[in-house]
Amino acid sequence: MSVSPASASSCKRKLPCGPSKFTFYLHNTVYNPAVDNRNYFNSIYSLPPNISFPNPFSFGVRNTFEDPLTEGPSNTSKSLGKAQGFYVLNSFTEYTLFHIFTANITEGKHKGIINIFGQVREVDPVRYLTVVGGTGDFLGARGLASSTLVEIDHTPPAKWTLSFDLDLYY
Repeated sequence: MSVSPASASSCKRKLPCGPSKFTFYLHNTVYNPAVDNRNYFNSIYSLPPNISFPNPFSFGVRNTFEDPLTEGPSNTSKSLGKAQGFYVLNSFTEYTLFHIFTANITEGKHKGIINIFGQVREVDPVRYLTVVGGTGDFLGARGLASSTLVEIDHTPPAKWTLSFDLDLYY
């Protein structure tokens, strides 16, 4: 069997694979003007859509965030970097969120960006998102991001911690 020149690869280098398992914790604090936490927030909600009918599940509201990532569940755990992205509440009948974000890992053994994408139901105990790519040590990563709620505090300003367990393939 011969290989045609058009299908032959010119790349002779084999790229190293990153970790197959990776865990991080995301810490979110929402901006709330009622308690004036402008000096210590990392996410903010957009205004609700201009609609004239009841919107009990905040359909169309967006949250943009830049959350610290750590290697442990405490916000004082060793820093790994930050998550940057947004989610949109996208259901009229339940709290579902469409997420798009990057986990920018700048500290620790592995460094690079992990791209995460998907829709989750807020009531699910484990929420599954898709890893759709990466850079650095995570170059070409794809796989599953399983997220669970570690802690939530509804007292203004609202705060929560999520764990992300990633199963990665290269």
